[in-house]
Amino acid sequence: MSRRDRKRIDFSSLEASTNGPASTMQYRISALLRGHTDDVRALTSAPDGTLYSASRDGTVKSWRRTAKEPNGQEGRWELQRTWEGLHTGVYQLRLLCTGGQDSLIQVVSLTAPDAPPRTLLGHGHNVCCLHASADGKRLASGSWDCTARIWDVESGECLQVLTDHTAAVWDVLCIDVKGYEGTVVTACADGLIRSFRDGQRKQLFKGHEGPVRALAKITPEVTDGLMFASASNDGTIRIWHLDGTELNVLDGHDSFIYSLVSIPSSSNGGLASSGEDGIIRIWNEEDGGLDQEVLVPPLSVWALTTLADGDLACGCSDNCIWVFTRDDVRRGADEGTRVAYESGLKERERMQKLKAGMDGGKNEMPKVGKVEELEDAGTKQGEVKLVETETDGVHAFMWDGSTWEDVGQVVSEPLSSPASKPTERMQHEGVEYDYVFSIDTKDDEPPLKLPYNIGGKLVLQSPKR
Repeated sequence: MSRRDRKRIDFSSLEASTNGPASTMQYRISALLRGHTDDVRALTSAPDGTLYSASRDGTVKSWRRTAKEPNGQEGRWELQRTWEGLHTGVYQLRLLCTGGQDSLIQVVSLTAPDAPPRTLLGHGHNVCCLHASADGKRLASGSWDCTARIWDVESGECLQVLTDHTAAVWDVLCIDVKGYEGTVVTACADGLIRSFRDGQRKQLFKGHEGPVRALAKITPEVTDGLMFASASNDGTIRIWHLDGTELNVLDGHDSFIYSLVSIPSSSNGGLASSGEDGIIRIWNEEDGGLDQEVLVPPLSVWALTTLADGDLACGCSDNCIWVFTRDDVRRGADEGTRVAYESGLKERERMQKLKAGMDGGKNEMPKVGKVEELEDAGTKQGEVKLVETETDGVHAFMWDGSTWEDVGQVVSEPLSSPASKPTERMQHEGVEYDYVFSIDTKDDEPPLKLPYNIGGKLVLQSPKR
């Protein structure tokens, strides 16, 4: 099925859609964790139930559920601790390892959290991914410097530098199964996946048609598991055998995929994926079929992790962590969480209509009209017009079926003549565009971001809350 033929998710339903059989094993909203002041870019969990989150705000935070209530109801999530100056995190045994834009890897002892972290030096650019071996003795890291490195966690020594990459290394995976002991798999922005052993490349995995962003073991609790999954900007997930054989292609995303995580078999198993469309997709472990689409209010779902109790947490562009559960007991989200979730999905629906109206199904720049054009009725609900007002510049107006609703001011105006291409491309979320427009919707919220490439399609990003 091509992407243009896929169904559009209806956010007005306010529930996660289900493609598989309805059952008690469907994910539903459970909790909302607030505390970060910028995008939550990485998550990891510990066997004791602690959740660790890393954010663009330069902090790592730990979260725990309180004890159960006397009536047996689950406790609430609470923020336990904040570490400053840390960005990307991975938990292993009693250590928390973090990396960031300063090219450093910091190792924090969780048994002595006030002690200064140890620093691992070697990378020459942003450290964007970390993964530890099952025994906690080795740490793999990937960087924008086009290398992956293998570290001895105890001594801090760099054991190997993996240099076969031609672009940034966006994810790494330590493999410890029989016959592949000490293997490290890397995902690269050049669209290739590589496996290394003893510092030498062993396999080259070809199939993706865009940068590879994420890796995950299939059924990681199986000690002899020989399969892993990869996700790419091409919108596909591919299942591989470690010998290089491509086993399956999962096609369901309409945009970049940022994160993958395996769901333990004890929690009904499967694979979860998320990306730039505000949807977590749940794939079953039997045949890779799409079981569920879990709707998330923010557009960018950067990170996923499973918790010790089987719940699924995601880190997002709204600075929040949303927790979903398959457990009937924990489905009772408190009223504040439920209201935030439902109102967030309603806002997503509004943004979806706005995007559809601005795109109009055509690959061209939206034109700026005159205010007199608002005297004419719209042709369909959700249609959008950019109009030059008499006193306040260009505004975006959306037809609600009876009147033109003023969505907000276009802070960075599109050119009246879209044929004049800008001399310098602009960056948004690490990606270059010909234009990035801003639409100011509310005084107390950041503007909506509207990236656009000439000849491409408009993508409207919802504001951070």
